[in-house]
Amino acid sequence: MKKQDSQQRVGVGVSSVLMILVVLAMTALSLLALGSARSNESMTSRNATVSAAYYVAADQVQRQLADIDATILQGQAESADLFWFEMQGLDEVTWTEEEVGITFRFSVDTGEGHTIAVTGVLTGEAFPRYKLTEHRLINNDDLQEDTYLVLMGE
Repeated sequence: MKKQDSQQRVGVGVSSVLMILVVLAMTALSLLALGSARSNESMTSRNATVSAAYYVAADQVQRQLADIDATILQGQAESADLFWFEMQGLDEVTWTEEEVGITFRFSVDTGEGHTIAVTGVLTGEAFPRYKLTEHRLINNDDLQEDTYLVLMGE
């Protein structure tokens, strides 16, 4: 008499189904990883563009402040008043007389819906010739007073 086998044999069909499930799982994971990598690339590219535009605008702000400083130095030598400062040809700069003295304001667009706003007041001293009272990045889409990032000053 033949001995009965109590062991069951695993056929080719079960291993094929298992292999198909493993391949499908690996495909799904690779698609998720690809989507995440593309999303990260897009976000990184946008951050690089926005950062580069901001630093170009920040450079323009510093150049404008250098022009203002040279104008103030010349104005101190000539005992200038508000009218004199307004006539100096700094088109982007607004000069006003306030309680604290003569103030200047200007802004530079950074692109992507943001602007750097700068305000300063003349000190009347040889050095420093002016004091910045505002230097901030403003979101143009949301111009509420409490939604800004303070970059320098108060």
